[in-house]
Amino acid sequence: MTKSIIYLLITLFISFLKTVPSQNIVVAQSPPQQIQYHELLSLYEQGQDSIIIKQYLTPTSEAEYYYLASSHLRLGDYSKALIYFSSLINIFSLEESIWWNIEAGLAKAKILFYLNNHSSALEQAYALSIHSSLTEDQKNRAATFVEDILGYLSPTDLVQLLTDIYPLQLKANILQELIYTIPYELAKSLLSDVEQLAEMSGESDNLTLSRVKQQLSVPVQYQSRYDPIKQYTVPNGFHYRLGILLPTYSLDDPRYTVVQDLYKGMSFAAEEFNANTPDAKFFLIYKTTSDTTSRNSEVSVQKSNSDHFAHTQFSSLVISDRVSAIIGPLFSNEAPSYAPLAEEYNTPLFLPLANADSLDLHNNYMFQVNPSFSSQGAKLARYAVETLGYDTLGIIAEQGSLGETAAHSFLRESERMGAFVAYNFVENLEERGYGITDFTQYFTTDTLDSVTIIDAVYAPFTGTIAQTLIESLLTDLEAMRSTIDILGSEEWGGVNINTSRLPETDIYFSRGFAVDTTQNKTQLFASSYKERYGDYPTNFSYIGFDVAYYVMHELYSAKNPKALKNSIKKSSAYNGYAFTIDFFNTHVNSSVFIQHIPSFQTINEQN
Repeated sequence: MTKSIIYLLITLFISFLKTVPSQNIVVAQSPPQQIQYHELLSLYEQGQDSIIIKQYLTPTSEAEYYYLASSHLRLGDYSKALIYFSSLINIFSLEESIWWNIEAGLAKAKILFYLNNHSSALEQAYALSIHSSLTEDQKNRAATFVEDILGYLSPTDLVQLLTDIYPLQLKANILQELIYTIPYELAKSLLSDVEQLAEMSGESDNLTLSRVKQQLSVPVQYQSRYDPIKQYTVPNGFHYRLGILLPTYSLDDPRYTVVQDLYKGMSFAAEEFNANTPDAKFFLIYKTTSDTTSRNSEVSVQKSNSDHFAHTQFSSLVISDRVSAIIGPLFSNEAPSYAPLAEEYNTPLFLPLANADSLDLHNNYMFQVNPSFSSQGAKLARYAVETLGYDTLGIIAEQGSLGETAAHSFLRESERMGAFVAYNFVENLEERGYGITDFTQYFTTDTLDSVTIIDAVYAPFTGTIAQTLIESLLTDLEAMRSTIDILGSEEWGGVNINTSRLPETDIYFSRGFAVDTTQNKTQLFASSYKERYGDYPTNFSYIGFDVAYYVMHELYSAKNPKALKNSIKKSSAYNGYAFTIDFFNTHVNSSVFIQHIPSFQTINEQN
């Protein structure tokens, strides 16, 4: 029997076989069946990639090479996947292993795409789409992948691709993708270049070029449809890689569990997102922000060394690991080393806990998920005036503290809203031994005193001395039998207040995040989390989940990571377990929680 007849029979056989399920790399008709193939296919369909990698470490057949490579690809190990796909193509000839070779070629094109080698991926996918040996299914998938690559790339990337040496039809397809996303004059110039190539190659009757020429024939019509904001697409089963930058601590350091819980929350988010989104998959790539090889617990790293280490870690994530965005670093004092790198590498950086107000200045790629103190001060001022109806207020804060920033923001916003700030005490309280009676005497509600009566006092105490200042304020107000309400920072949430001390005083304080364990969705999360990790989630578990899931959702919606920094400032608010995240045309989360400690009188009225 001749090879051509054998090939014809194989092709006919392939066309009747069922589709091989694949979570995120290849949706293809099944290859010729072999006895040992059934067990391997069963493992692959069940997602048993680690077992395949262990059992078929030394492959011998096309199937073993193919599914071993596919398992590595499904786990995000591109280098090993490329090795085995390439080995399959090199070892088994095209004539004897047509199906396997073509599928390996399609998978290699996808890996090149994931590695941001868009030019090579496009060239290989296009070559396969016109290959005479492909089945109709393979040709269609190759052609669709070409369209997906073009739909994924930005107009700038596409214009750059037109300078590469491609077949005329591919250049025509690139130009067609650019229509209405670039200025008219640029489109006309590019069309002229491609038409010259068509004339030289004797293909001036190209239908795609004719269609483009028609679209450019009426400048006014083109201008009316011109929209530089492209709607991106991605291939089915697209891989996103998300960088994680967290510090490293020893097991006996209490901060160790904070980092562990954050990362477990992020991992849990990736698992849930991947399980619920079959046409995309996220991988987490972890790097430490602590250079443990060059310092110990007694010696701090010099700023130059710290910046150098930050650059090494950040560039490794972007260049070597090909991440689309990065979560971290954790704290405000680490962020200045990483913020310029986000701008340099055009890679969005999401800070999960940092909340200093100085971090966001002049940086288009850094986003603070935890609202800044300035944001919290402004939000509490709006709440006090609009919701609580206060019109006369007082402020007391420690000079030089983070609370000072919140106090200034509270002052500006409350006055903008029309309220009167009668007392604004931002003082060096440390010099006074943290005695504040000289200021709190003005917060009396005794109408016989010649002072302005206020509705509430804003006391954004922060840091290690916060609890001492809170107690001093409560004691002074109690001594004066004051009935004014108190507005505060999140440190007020850690105070065990006996409401009988100030029976008519309600306390409201702001928080960047808060977990409501009474909600049904939170309880379900806690149950699933415990089943997965053996322990119930902490606040940091919820924070890690929210930040990671939010970034994944926004990347998935934006399609192309290059569109992320602009799209998130226009997207709807994300309502998570710990955070409500809404950047609202800024780089700082504008959603702040206001929590209420009701007075004894309020509780009685409610009952």
